[in-house]
Amino acid sequence: MGKMNDETVPGLALLVLAAAVTWLSLDMGTGAAGATLKPNFFPLICAAGIAICGLVLFVRGVMKGEGRLPSLVDRRFAIVAGLLVVYYWWFQSIDFRVGAWVFALVTMLAFGIRSIRLLAAYPVILTAVLYFGFTDGFGVVLPSWN
Repeated sequence: MGKMNDETVPGLALLVLAAAVTWLSLDMGTGAAGATLKPNFFPLICAAGIAICGLVLFVRGVMKGEGRLPSLVDRRFAIVAGLLVVYYWWFQSIDFRVGAWVFALVTMLAFGIRSIRLLAAYPVILTAVLYFGFTDGFGVVLPSWN
């Protein structure tokens, strides 16, 4: 493959990640009997989404031609990855609503979003949609400080 650029490499990385998530989730148990979804349903849905994004990036990169390769780790990625590790490490101790709001806000700041309206509204809306979607929609118990 002679067309390596800033879209083919991340596209391939996402395809590898999707394959790994698929492989790891295939070994999950069968779950409860009845009309419930299997435990690997959502990981497989996420893997499919990651694979689609990776494929789109890869194809766009191949169509674009050769270009500069991305740095392995840039500042934005390091900030988000570090915050994600901290969030997962203390997930049960942190209220989901606070953790998701901080994660969304810091990620937006790391990627250069400076619109006050967007910084004020988007993390709150995202957190509310995720919280109520999982608690009311799926019946998932999320950590909270109530």
